[in-house]
Amino acid sequence: MFNQFARYEDAFRDWRRDGMPGLQPDSYRYVEFLSSPDDDQAPRSGTLWPHQWESFLRAVYAHEILGKAELGADGLLLNIVTGGGKTAVIAAVIAWLRIAHSVQKFVLHCPNLIVRDRLEDDFDGGRVFRDRDLLPDWTHYRPEDFILTTLGSGKEGGWASLFSASVILGNIHQFYLSNKSGQSNLSALMNGPDFALFNDEAHNSPAPEYEATLKRMREKVVLRVDTTATPDRADGKAPDSDMIYEYGVTDALADGIIKTPVVYQPDIKTVQLTYTDARTGEHRKVEEIDWDEVDRLGLNATQWVTDDEPMRQQMAIALRRLDEQERRARKRYQPILFVVAVCKADAEKAEQTLNKYFKVKTLLVTEDSDEADRQKARELGRQQKTSAPYRAVVSVLMLREGWDVPEVGVILLLRKFGSRVYGQQVIGRGLRRVRAKGVEATEPQICAIVDHPKLEHQWLWDIFNARKRTGVLIDQEFDETEDLPPPPPKQDLVKADLVIDVPPVDPSVADEGEVDVGPIAPPPTPLKN
Repeated sequence: MFNQFARYEDAFRDWRRDGMPGLQPDSYRYVEFLSSPDDDQAPRSGTLWPHQWESFLRAVYAHEILGKAELGADGLLLNIVTGGGKTAVIAAVIAWLRIAHSVQKFVLHCPNLIVRDRLEDDFDGGRVFRDRDLLPDWTHYRPEDFILTTLGSGKEGGWASLFSASVILGNIHQFYLSNKSGQSNLSALMNGPDFALFNDEAHNSPAPEYEATLKRMREKVVLRVDTTATPDRADGKAPDSDMIYEYGVTDALADGIIKTPVVYQPDIKTVQLTYTDARTGEHRKVEEIDWDEVDRLGLNATQWVTDDEPMRQQMAIALRRLDEQERRARKRYQPILFVVAVCKADAEKAEQTLNKYFKVKTLLVTEDSDEADRQKARELGRQQKTSAPYRAVVSVLMLREGWDVPEVGVILLLRKFGSRVYGQQVIGRGLRRVRAKGVEATEPQICAIVDHPKLEHQWLWDIFNARKRTGVLIDQEFDETEDLPPPPPKQDLVKADLVIDVPPVDPSVADEGEVDVGPIAPPPTPLKN
């Protein structure tokens, strides 16, 4: 997805250097409040991180200086890596719109319950405003003034809560016209005051009814801000909003914002990856499985189950990595092994193998899990602080976007990813740094990923700039924190005016590597004198 803000970068830099002319007085004062007293180009310590500050300022510039007619008619998109703190940016924009533009209503959309519950934790009681010191004393606003109602949580009170709440949080499905509650919720919004709209995990929005609902709301939206870590989908579709900021894996690694991913690939001769169809008993090697068909059929129709020996061998390697992570944690927190299975039957077998064969306390989460187990997954970070924490969790592509448990320190892949989006989302579950008591911000942290080489995930490790160890044996041990490579250099856009959008390859054009130029004419006679 192309960064639409690139052509404005030079003007934006000059605008900041010249003191931000053209800002509304309260906007200028609020930006000054968030700025460092020692450097007006940097954020004040304890508020926003540098990349959050950059994304916030671009949103302010796009809205007040450029305007919707120039940029963001259908919204502004912030592409920020998993673990990059998108919620803090949303909160800063909310505070700014309330203080400088008197916006009283803010709607937060998300695609699933896991994302919704995470956002509810952040905004309940105004927690994120308090934790990040986003409200200046010279305003009469306090964190508790941002009253939250969460649709579908049992805490809302129908139309009354939609009118009285400052922050309305819900799944996008709760505003669909295809169901009665969605019709009612949307009607309440559209009959109330204008509002700011925040569309989290925005890569989901190209779905037809999702997109139609956003368009219906457009006439009442003061400003729409989309956030995602994966705007580029495998199907080529993208959100209709204009991307104004990118903060990817390379930048986050350079700044020490996320863990360093390290891939451990089992020795191919020792671990021979095979699967059996639970329905037919058919036996196949990993390279003989049509993984595109697996994705196409879906999780219920797929019955490929990892065979006993390769499953136990890979789990043994992963548990070695978990032991190493626990030694690094030094009892300050409990690291977790996250196992990604092929299907429900494969996940159930993985959970049984960990619990009974390896004696590792394991949580299983599939689409058939009851609400109690799903709640355990959502609250896993809190559960890790108890006297009997889980050491592993097994899922079937259920725990992806929005499931943010920093304690995930090891990921075991039992399946191949056909989707670039799913692959990035799953690995992203292990990238969030642990920020516990006694853990220094500069302390090296890794996410160890056990990935069989025949799953052919090199494209994924290229995206994450991951270090890779090959030929790993079952009993082999490492201490990656001692010899991790330095973070990659951060890339800065120097000449924004030279940026072009490379067009996609036309599949109808075949390039045979030869060009027919036809007969070559003799050169013209040189001109005299």
